[in-house]
Amino acid sequence: MESRIPLPTDNIFKFYALFGLLILIFGIGSTLYVNRSTNDFVFDVGVEYETLRADPARTVLQETRFNFLQKKLEVAQDNKKFYLYSLGGVIAIGIFMMFYGFKKWHTEVQPIQDEIARLSLEKLRREVGEDT
Repeated sequence: MESRIPLPTDNIFKFYALFGLLILIFGIGSTLYVNRSTNDFVFDVGVEYETLRADPARTVLQETRFNFLQKKLEVAQDNKKFYLYSLGGVIAIGIFMMFYGFKKWHTEVQPIQDEIARLSLEKLRREVGEDT
């Protein structure tokens, strides 16, 4: 199987920056997914929960179902909060990796590569000038 996306293996800082970008995109997408899935669950369960809550004369089965739905809603909200905080940490790591990688790449590695390219160009110009 042939890779169609060339990976930046020439420079560790470039890898950090692009991997941090990948983590950031994953974190944002996951945050949207967690919000959407939790909201869908709450809306699906909420109708039955509110119906049971409005009924003052619940049977034992309905009371058990009401308590179960109430607990499920609490757990869903707690899980959503935990997931969002965890994803916030993942996003922060991604942003840090991007900042660190791009900064080091731009300030340390790229000037050296630019100097090498400039010197190579000067050398080629001198060689071409001597041949003519």
